[in-house]
Amino acid sequence: MATSRKEILSWVANGNEDASNLVDLPWKITETDNVVILQNDQVPFSIFLTFGDSIMRMHLRSGIETAVLENQPRLSIYRTLLLLNRQLDLVKFMLEGMNEEVVARVDLELVNLSKEEFNDGMNTLLSSIYLMVRALKLEDQFREGITQRMIMMVQDMIRQGKTRKDILAFLTDRIGLPKDQAEQVLKEMIGKAEDSAAGGLYG
Repeated sequence: MATSRKEILSWVANGNEDASNLVDLPWKITETDNVVILQNDQVPFSIFLTFGDSIMRMHLRSGIETAVLENQPRLSIYRTLLLLNRQLDLVKFMLEGMNEEVVARVDLELVNLSKEEFNDGMNTLLSSIYLMVRALKLEDQFREGITQRMIMMVQDMIRQGKTRKDILAFLTDRIGLPKDQAEQVLKEMIGKAEDSAAGGLYG
């Protein structure tokens, strides 16, 4: 049985600011006939949802508009995104609109879609933007929001009793990273998460 749009929106309608899972945060919901926009101050991007008969498409807009770029940097970005698309299983990068903005998208089947799977989809999207930022060497422009959200995700997994192996499996199995790249990302994130916890930034 397909999970309804109404049920999915009920998951994000009554959250609280102290939640560590993305789905449990209090989201501002803006609805139109075709698109639902989710916004929260703790998340650096709006999440856009579109619903079909059996598929829900979830995407993020990066703010990177390629139509205005010179040929060489534009081709470099396209090449990087194509390589990422080959590496990642669940999320794909594409261009949208007249300005050819880079967006990341995850498609989720609505049949028996659970709240946990929806949360995984949100995590996958934000993780993919982090990976894109690293690949394009745009860390300085995106560092604070993206890195903070990734740290919170890793910390939440640690609080849930997930081991290093479990988190590595999330990066490889859910996001689709090659193991060597997943290990490098995990090394960076666990170190930052431990530093943040020691500093009392997140409780």
